[in-house]
Amino acid sequence: MAAFSNSSSHANSSTVATNLYVSSYENKITTLTLSRGPSYKLEATSTTDSACNPGWLVVDSEARSLYCIGEGLGTSTQGALSTFTANSNGRLVRTSHDATPLGGCSGVFFSNGAGALFLAIAHYQGSAISTWSFNHPSNTDGTKYELNAPILLQTIDFVLAKPGPNPIRQEACHPHQVILDPTGKFIICPDLGADVIRTLAINDTNGMLEECPAFSVAAGAGPRHAVFVSLPGSSKGLAEDKSVVLYVVFELTNTITSYKATYLSDGGCPQFREVETSSTFGHHPVPTGAAAAEISVAGPDTMIISTRNSPLSFSARPRSSRPVISDTLSIFRLSPVGALQFLELCPAGGSFPRHFSVNKAGDLVAVGLQMSGRVVILKWDAEQGKILEPVAEIDGLGQVTCVVWDE
Repeated sequence: MAAFSNSSSHANSSTVATNLYVSSYENKITTLTLSRGPSYKLEATSTTDSACNPGWLVVDSEARSLYCIGEGLGTSTQGALSTFTANSNGRLVRTSHDATPLGGCSGVFFSNGAGALFLAIAHYQGSAISTWSFNHPSNTDGTKYELNAPILLQTIDFVLAKPGPNPIRQEACHPHQVILDPTGKFIICPDLGADVIRTLAINDTNGMLEECPAFSVAAGAGPRHAVFVSLPGSSKGLAEDKSVVLYVVFELTNTITSYKATYLSDGGCPQFREVETSSTFGHHPVPTGAAAAEISVAGPDTMIISTRNSPLSFSARPRSSRPVISDTLSIFRLSPVGALQFLELCPAGGSFPRHFSVNKAGDLVAVGLQMSGRVVILKWDAEQGKILEPVAEIDGLGQVTCVVWDE
């Protein structure tokens, strides 16, 4: 694997290392170690057979556990959920492997009123959401959870009444992501195939998900991923909070829409009111074939969106005299009322930025470039809302599907 490091000076001469986990369609999970000292260095330290055709990773750094959600593409009729334990160096050991509905592409932890722990998974090809419990009544050692032995709790199937405007992508329901709302009481799921945003209430007693009325979006828009933001001045998670906004990125139209969330005092299903829709390319024309992919908050009032199949020419990056041909990251500033201000387009560092994640400190962005087989680490200034420069990268990772920080 070819690696690149930034040899520019760093304020702290001591070296600090952080692990990242990278999944790929080559059925492997690669542990990367990013060293930060006088320079940045990114290297692969171990590779593990995922056994799950991975599409998404969920990491629990405190419990030293990693959850690999598998799509099961090709001739498979099932997806998979594999669990791993990780040592301090990021080396993984698989501890369980379970069949799931086909097409697992996203997962999120949630809990009920009693504090029991569960995992929800969106299944794109399987047109379903499954939930898994980590609360084993057979535990005799005093532990509350058995994090490496999930038990299937529930499968919710969705049926499309009629195909959507895009006959290739909207022939069935396609749940594409599951996220937890700021109150911790609801799961939100963008359904790309059905052009709806699904809301599911978490039962306080048993953790089962109960469907709320879904709300429709523009026909043919294809909602892919979403993120909640509690805007300045809000009281996060309270019923009277009027400043929680849901941002949804639409893959098929390359747009982003903000929705103001209203929580009812009786604890009923939240209501969403559309605020604004913008192009993910701001005032720039949308390249033919572009497809919005990932969305993430990257500071108190900034947001990043990645787009695949959007190659543009950017000015030369530091230490290089050649222009960069790259797919894009779009940077937006968020207003207190949920409106969006486009700031700029930045190079993602290669082709097909399917996924990216921001580190805990909020100063680095790890970008997974599926068709380049590469992970690039970008220096990020949240206050300016600006990608500063690439500081490290590594090639030879296969078709990258997900990259997460272990911290």
